[in-house]
Amino acid sequence: YVHNSMSIMRDRREGRIWMVNADGSGHQKLTSSDGTESSPRWSPDGSRIAFLSRGEEGSEIHIYWIATGQSARITQLERSPGDLAWSPDGRFIAFSMLVPEAPPQLASMPPRPEGAQWADPPRVTRRVRHEADGRGFLEPGFNHVFVVDAIGGMPRQVTTGDFHYRNPVWMPDGASILVSTNRDPDWEFEIEEIEL
Repeated sequence: YVHNSMSIMRDRREGRIWMVNADGSGHQKLTSSDGTESSPRWSPDGSRIAFLSRGEEGSEIHIYWIATGQSARITQLERSPGDLAWSPDGRFIAFSMLVPEAPPQLASMPPRPEGAQWADPPRVTRRVRHEADGRGFLEPGFNHVFVVDAIGGMPRQVTTGDFHYRNPVWMPDGASILVSTNRDPDWEFEIEEIEL
């Protein structure tokens, strides 16, 4: 489970993953990390736990091995992942992550002279929900689903288009993934099957 508390030193909520036996004994912190941890997910065979650990540059997927107590980062992503889901055979992890879209441009700027110190370009948004408390400006883009090998490697994007895809759930044969998506023009989410 995730134990959340407020950090007086960093002025933010932080989570740590703890584990306890079903009878209430053996209560202990899962890792020795001081980073914020979240979203623990047991592997199908119970030998590993996938979780998110947030550092200075965002969250990454980590694996914890129950037998040895060791953990390792398996991704190096440009943005923070979410919605972790193990494949039925424990070989892959599906997750969602924001894929940024190009910001709208009202006009094109002339080239910047060498050595010029211009102000940042204006930020244009077409979204009602463009900021959030504690997060500031929300980067425009769409959430897509990716799959990464459980021992690490380059993630593969399995959804495309200008739609949001979230909450991947593997089918029992591991050949496809169910995702929720907002392809509906009324912004109602529906379930879609993605063949791998």
